Amino acid sequence: MNLNKKQRADLKMKFGGHCAYCGCQLGDKWHADHIEAVKRDIIHVGGGKLISGEMTRPHLDTIENMNPACVPCNSNKSSMSLKAWRSLLVHYRDVQLLRDSTHARHLHRFGLIEIKPDPVVFFFETWRGEE
Repeated sequence: MNLNKKQRADLKMKFGGHCAYCGCQLGDKWHADHIEAVKRDIIHVGGGKLISGEMTRPHLDTIENMNPACVPCNSNKSSMSLKAWRSLLVHYRDVQLLRDSTHARHLHRFGLIEIKPDPVVFFFETWRGEE
């Protein structure tokens, strides 16, 4: 769905100009994320991939199925469901961060970062609106 300027502005303000997922303030560069992915056909070409743009679930291409997202969140979420993405974020925290990053392990040893066992809560799940 190609959003017009008003739809895009309204979507950006859905959560007060914040990313629906991490809560950061959105600037000029942000994405209209499909909450449930529309899934696009992918054609593999010479070891790379090319997204054709053809949707396999076009019925999900609606403004009601969109959230404003910062570029890093939308890129990391990709076409995952919220449940799958939440699980991946927990995996990053519980398995990958200290295992795969020598910098994170070092900062953790110095008490400069703390790994919390808290559940992953997306910004939109606690959004109460502007007061």
